[in-house]
Amino acid sequence: MKSTARRLLVLTVAVFITGLLQVASAQRQGMGMRSPEEQVKLLKDSLSLTADQVKKLTKIVDASQKETQSKMGEFQGDRDAMRAYMQTARAKSDSLIKAELTKDQVKKYEEIQKARQQRMQNRPPRNN
Repeated sequence: MKSTARRLLVLTVAVFITGLLQVASAQRQGMGMRSPEEQVKLLKDSLSLTADQVKKLTKIVDASQKETQSKMGEFQGDRDAMRAYMQTARAKSDSLIKAELTKDQVKKYEEIQKARQQRMQNRPPRNN
């Protein structure tokens, strides 16, 4: 009887720890960048992108992410420099994306970007 109770306790603790690890992993993944495919998928329906546009935008976003990731180590905690770089990189990426869109799509894209900026400004500050 004691052996069964002990096994049950060990199993319960193992399941609990596994659950905690999965929650922690999911939180870390949520904090990371979306893949280029995921980012373009978010735009696909709202902008009614063609298959060709999806392909081109995915390449643009992928190149932008790779360039940004390669630069991150250069800032060594200099948040102002990193912010300035990110603004420049975002503007470059946006102009490349807009070049692949129709006039109507550009208008809708700008509305989406404006809404995103407002959400970011209204979110509570991080405690870093």
